[in-house]
Amino acid sequence: MPERYTTPYPAKRIHSDGTAEDTEVLLARECPVKLFLDGKAFTTLFASPFELKELAVGHLITEGAVSYGEIAGTEVEGDEVHILTQKKSSPPRNETAPAEIYVETNTVFDPEAIFAGTGHLESETYKLTRGTHLAALIDRKGKLAVQIVDIGRHNAVDKAVGTAFLRGLDLSQHYMLSTGRQPAYMVTKAARAGIPLVATKAMPFDSGVKAAKKANMCLVGQLRPEAMLVFAGEWRIKTTR
Repeated sequence: MPERYTTPYPAKRIHSDGTAEDTEVLLARECPVKLFLDGKAFTTLFASPFELKELAVGHLITEGAVSYGEIAGTEVEGDEVHILTQKKSSPPRNETAPAEIYVETNTVFDPEAIFAGTGHLESETYKLTRGTHLAALIDRKGKLAVQIVDIGRHNAVDKAVGTAFLRGLDLSQHYMLSTGRQPAYMVTKAARAGIPLVATKAMPFDSGVKAAKKANMCLVGQLRPEAMLVFAGEWRIKTTR
């Protein structure tokens, strides 16, 4: 139900001829989500007010703070998410991530599986608000496994990754579909989760391309039903020549 992600607000529409009218529009909802790691405040994220457990789990994994196997428990209390780990100590929030992030899998995708993603790029929530992003995980057969909507492209990716880990999905056999641009930071999030390919309807930044090449990932931009642009790791997509 996309309506739960929205809230109605009054506005005044002014036309180019100077006339005006009162109207009501739907805006995307946003809330602060406080994340605690082993009892200590870790960060506050501003996100859509749903899938908070998935957001917390995915954020910790894509930020390199913990691996999924280290998570011992998750509890949601209102707008707070408490994560318990089996680690003896938690890293500081600004700890530098490991220099080398590398996706080991040799997974290859058929072009048809990537083009299938174009059918999942727009959500009903976006149609209502024009103010949300989407992230999805699609398997090698082009089948949709996870689809998440959020106000932020980073949050949507975190929630998709968190959902996948909580469901026990093998991310090495899926690619990430995103409506957002892909700088190095976004590409690295997917790499930390072990995702071999990221596709977006937007264009990547040069930093995103460099990060994808360094991480052994495929990066696709301007995904459309008729064509796509491959900027890195083209060997991960089968072609006729």
